Amino acid sequence: MSIVTVTAFRYKPLARFRAFANMGRVLMQPIREEGLRFSKLMGSGINFGLVPDLSTYVFLGVWETDAAANAFIHTSTYQQLSQGTYQTGTLHLEPQRAHGLWDGRNPFDDSWDRVDRPAPKMSENSPVAVLTRATIRTQALPDFWRHVPQARQRLTDHADDLLFGIGVGEVPVVQQCTISVWRSPAAVDRYAYRQSGHKEVVRLTRERKWYSEELFARFSVLRAEGLLFAPVQALISSI
Repeated sequence: MSIVTVTAFRYKPLARFRAFANMGRVLMQPIREEGLRFSKLMGSGINFGLVPDLSTYVFLGVWETDAAANAFIHTSTYQQLSQGTYQTGTLHLEPQRAHGLWDGRNPFDDSWDRVDRPAPKMSENSPVAVLTRATIRTQALPDFWRHVPQARQRLTDHADDLLFGIGVGEVPVVQQCTISVWRSPAAVDRYAYRQSGHKEVVRLTRERKWYSEELFARFSVLRAEGLLFAPVQALISSI
């Protein structure tokens, strides 16, 4: 089973141009580290919206082993990405299930879909991370973004269950990704299937064909590092 890391970098004002330039460098020369199977460096939007947050970027890595994931912080790549930051934090995740594609592939270990290997079980009190990612069809962009404030309000309505949430993406406007951490599997279900009206949004994506490519993944949270993810680690420590 692969290990997935989500590292958030928050930059001081004078370092934000360098951080933005990192996006271009990585697009031209993708990050290569031992044990790294898939990676993305993504910019963020303020409050999940269209306005860019130039202070915050996220690196997502899919690693062959926990040792490879842990070693990343000691690499020159990490040192370059973290230069000029005032806050960093990393989530270490284990994939539970995933469906869909990202750049034409499922980057997460899909072995749980095999009959001979059941999906890992999550404790009913353990935090859960959810990732959604999509490429939006050009003709669907106005309709999609018109519904974003409504979806954002639904997240706000579940603030007690939401430990962390951010909207990021590789390409502004067109490619979008959300990463969220919830108190428990039940909290995710309440948001996705019950009070929030999330099912209505899912219905619209199908009916109006917003996406040319999409992926959904759910993870157990193994541990969290850094003040940014302190609420997540506090919950894990209390279990």
